[in-house]
Amino acid sequence: MISKQKRQEMILDIIQHQTIANQEDLLAQLNGRGVETTQTTISRDIRALNIVRQKDSVGQLRYQQLQEPTAEKPEKGSTTAVDEAIKEYAYFAKNVEFMTIIKTTDGSGNAVAGIIDDANLPEVVATLAGFNTIYVTSTTAQSAEQLANHWAALIG
Repeated sequence: MISKQKRQEMILDIIQHQTIANQEDLLAQLNGRGVETTQTTISRDIRALNIVRQKDSVGQLRYQQLQEPTAEKPEKGSTTAVDEAIKEYAYFAKNVEFMTIIKTTDGSGNAVAGIIDDANLPEVVATLAGFNTIYVTSTTAQSAEQLANHWAALIG
């Protein structure tokens, strides 16, 4: 049985050297290298490694690792990590009652929502994410408005 660290290193190697567009393809590549794992485990690894599906330089949708724009990577689960992810991948944030709606680049909605979830922000009850949209539910309408204003300011 392969270790989690080795499996994740293999995942990064695979997505850096091949065009992988979905979890099934990634799972097949791992199986081809003798790694037996499940789709659930692959999903966890993708989230832990900050991997998103986004268009590459030729416009093809593929898995790529989110890169932090700063030289020093923010600690996972920190508000700095959330702010960096919002600045890098979001282009719209708006408050609607007790929710904040965030629009992201294609394929990065789930990863950015995962970063928000990992930060355990006191204003955030839960997130619901898709391909390029995140719904952030807050404890109060005021909290949601503050988050939306903060994130909108980061986006510019």
